[in-house]
Parts: sequence; structure tokens; C-alpha cells
Amino acid sequence: MTHPHCRPARVAAAALAALGLCSPAAHAQPQSQSQPQSPPATGNVVIYGLMDAALRHASNAAASRASLTSMEDGVMTGSRLGFRGREDLGGGLSAGFTLEGGIDLGTGSATLATAAAAADYGVDAAASRFFGRQSFVNLRGPLGGITLGRQYTVAHEMAVRWQPLGNPNHPAFSLFSSHHVPRQDNLLRLDGKVAGVELVASRTFGEQTRGDSANSAWALGAGYSQGAWSLSGVVQQMNNRAGTETRQIAALGGNYRLNGTLSLFGGLMQRKAAISLQKNTVWALGANVELHPLVTLSVQHLDDRQRGSAALTGSRRVSWVQASYRFSKRSDVYGGLDQNRVAGGYAKPAFMGTTGTQTGTTFGLRHRF
Repeated sequence: MTHPHCRPARVAAAALAALGLCSPAAHAQPQSQSQPQSPPATGNVVIYGLMDAALRHASNAAASRASLTSMEDGVMTGSRLGFRGREDLGGGLSAGFTLEGGIDLGTGSATLATAAAAADYGVDAAASRFFGRQSFVNLRGPLGGITLGRQYTVAHEMAVRWQPLGNPNHPAFSLFSSHHVPRQDNLLRLDGKVAGVELVASRTFGEQTRGDSANSAWALGAGYSQGAWSLSGVVQQMNNRAGTETRQIAALGGNYRLNGTLSLFGGLMQRKAAISLQKNTVWALGANVELHPLVTLSVQHLDDRQRGSAALTGSRRVSWVQASYRFSKRSDVYGGLDQNRVAGGYAKPAFMGTTGTQTGTTFGLRHRF
């Protein structure tokens, strides 16, 4: 008869085996001191980063509708410094970690991704975080992996694939991220691949004594790629910290490489809540055009229609065009134009002075290492 205390261990082992995370090495018995010691497992740690500084001039940046010229932490990519490690455990099994912090190059301070003024929807309040962009440990096998820590939400990861330059860093260029929350704390993620279909599931632990659901979240995602096209979708549900509201996200999108110089992108997302009357429908279309082996032109239009009560009904439309010139694989310069139009009961974004229209121009310099 199985001892009761052994059952959790067997259940855990079965779950790992289902993901292909179990290997002979993982279950080997400890060696006695008289036995020869195995050679150390191979592994490495890399230091990496991305530094992106942009000069931006925007109209309607204050309540007086005055314009503002500023140095921003990039517009499409945020500056970061990271450490990534991986150890080969044998039998196709590996362990790894990522620690990544955001940097504002203009001041040397931590970016907003590193701090959270208030806790809500799977995010804990923190005045500052040393590794606020990502901090997780994982275990991977032939069929998939398990990851624990602060990381990107499934919806955020999927939305990268529906946009010409991924999820924009600057809020003036971004719409999807404002609905699905880019990162969450205390997130457990499982991923694998079955018959060519990528499957992802996550559970965010709210860690609230008022109940397991408060400040918690879950998500399911799937993706499939074949030749020149890729399609992915996600459903995600998030609860606020007070346990009084549930936000639900459903989204689908993809990309298609038409030829060697043109790639098309598109996505559709719906957001609704269990209690609030607010509902949002967001769609986006974009493209990357290789004008020259060293020059890429990227364009995107995003449309967010909000409905609910008369006070909530409104819209936000974002359009931008950006061109980049690559000096090398690691260094490039870019410049572009963007416009935001906010109307009705849509909440005014923080970067705008008043509702209406804001137009911006950007010039940036970026280096990767």
C-alpha cells in the first residue's frame, strides 16, 4: 500500500513526465563516495542587453495642448540589461534562468516596467525592482517546459506575432498591451508542442488571503506556423486585487510573408469584464517592407472601439510609420511619424494633454550586445 506522503511526489513526477521533463539522470540514485563521480554538467551564463534612446517631439502633450520635446527610452524596444543561463542536465533535460532589468538611458534610472505604483490584475505593488522586466527559472525537456517567476503574459507573447515590430515599448504606439497586461508576478507557465501546434498555459497566483481568485489570472494560448504564414490565439482571464472584477481577453492574429520583401500582420482582440459595462474591440493591420538590404519600412494602424454606457462609448486610433537603417546586425538608427486620436468616453492616455489628436515625430539610436 502506498504511503500517503508519497502520493504528491508521484503526482509531480507524472506531470513532469507528461511534458518530457523526466530523464534517467533526473531519477538516478545518489552515488556513494566510493563510486566515480560524474563529470560536471555543461552550462553557461551570458550577459546581454539592448540600449535604445529616442528623441521625440509631440503635440498636445499638456492640458494647454502645448508640445513637448523629450528623450524617451525607445519607442518600439525598451532598454534592458539581462543575464541568461542554461545547464544541460542530460537526457534532453535542461535548467535555466533569466534576470532582466529595464533602464532609462536618459537618466540611468529604472523604467516603468521595473516598478508598479499599485497592485492589480496579477501585478504586485513595488517601488522598484532590480529585475523588473523578467525574473524566472525554468526546466525544459524534449516535449516542453515549465517556467516560474515574473514573466510576460501569454497574451503579450502572442501579440508580438501580430505586429510589424512586436509589442511597442512607448504607450503612444501600443494598444494591445493596455488591455492584456504585459507582465505578471508569481506566474507559472507550461508550454509544449503537439503535432506541430504550440500550446501554452499559465496560472498567476494572486497570493491574497481573501481568496485564491483575487489578483490571480489564467491563460491558454495556441500557435501554428507553416511555410510563410503563422497563426496564433489566446484567451486570458484576470482578477483584480480586491476580488471584485474579472477582465476577460480573447484574441487571434498572425502574419504572412508575401515574398522576400513584404510581410503582412494582423490581429483582433476583444476585452470585456464580468461587472463593468466597458467592452473594447481592437483590430490592427501592419506591414514590414524591405526597401533595401539595410533599410526596413514598417507601418501599422490600430483601432480600439469602446462601448458600454453613454459615458464610456468612445474610440482610440493609432497610426504610425517608421524606417530603420542598419549599420550592422547590432546597431541601427530609426525615425518615424505617429498619430493618436482619442474621442468620446475613451480614457485619455497619460501621454496626451487633452482628448483629441496628438502627432509625434521620433528619431532614435539603438545598439544590442
